Amino acid sequence: MKVQELRKLLGNAEREHLEKAFVECYKQLRKGQKEEIDSILTMMLEGKAIEQKSVEAPVNFEELEQQIIVFIDNAYAQNYFAPNRTIPKSQRPKWRFMVKNFMKELSKIPLDSNHYERAVKLLTDLYCLICEACNTYLFSTEDPFRSIGWEQPDFFKLLVTKTFANGYSRKNISQLLRYATTGGLSRESLHIQQEMILLSGLRTSDVKYVAIEEAKKLVEEGVGKLASLKKYSSSQYYMNEAVNELCGMIFLITIALAEPESGMEYYFAHSREGDNEITLYCALQLADWVGGDDLWIKVYEYGLSKKIKPRNSLKEEYAIRLGSLKAQD
Repeated sequence: MKVQELRKLLGNAEREHLEKAFVECYKQLRKGQKEEIDSILTMMLEGKAIEQKSVEAPVNFEELEQQIIVFIDNAYAQNYFAPNRTIPKSQRPKWRFMVKNFMKELSKIPLDSNHYERAVKLLTDLYCLICEACNTYLFSTEDPFRSIGWEQPDFFKLLVTKTFANGYSRKNISQLLRYATTGGLSRESLHIQQEMILLSGLRTSDVKYVAIEEAKKLVEEGVGKLASLKKYSSSQYYMNEAVNELCGMIFLITIALAEPESGMEYYFAHSREGDNEITLYCALQLADWVGGDDLWIKVYEYGLSKKIKPRNSLKEEYAIRLGSLKAQD
């Protein structure tokens, strides 16, 4: 609504309702946004005049790009974490503010800018860096995403939006498939969250079919690499996990296309879970994310047709959902 409409609405509201609405709106802000607005709120409530911010001078993209490249190189070298002669000790904790500023400036670059593609590339590099920092100590924090004031799904959504704003291509679809299904996770995130965001970014059926093709290529690539990896090694574990996530992504896309049967068959045929019952369990979890009881039951019964013996909790859940579905009929 417009400011004038908001003023009118506030003028007619009771104090109790105003306070409740204000607090609820404040809760919706991210940590970084709260930090920016706190001083303004304090001044207003104290009856002080708000200082008008001066217009910021446009950032030189070449300089910004170089700053980000140097920052990323230093971060991967752990110069913001371990003692070194490159980054002074007093400057190391400031990495989070640097990332916030980098993201802010990169987000401002319009689609019609000559620098747009390079800006998206830098944004991608920053996302990959923060993901890696979730697996390896690159900064003094247990949750790098939280430290920069961003939830991982929100950062990934920004990346998907910026990437696809410039058009779809097999290259960028494949790239985002890889980022959605692999890489480090914050303490409050799961790959499925990034996968659902990517799924929502695949706007047309044609693009979804391309995504399925690219995901299958990545699965084949991953399976091919497994042969050269040492059995029971961490590399083998992560590769199996990546293949499983990609198979799950294919299943999700086929559900969105109203063709769950093909995705279901592919998932059960290519999943790298060591036990078929676990494969069924994971498939049912995916079905819960995007479908109703009818899809869940279809997946369960497909598992039975494959001679899979579900755990007792799944049998009980099946009976409940089947009964609920029959009651609706």
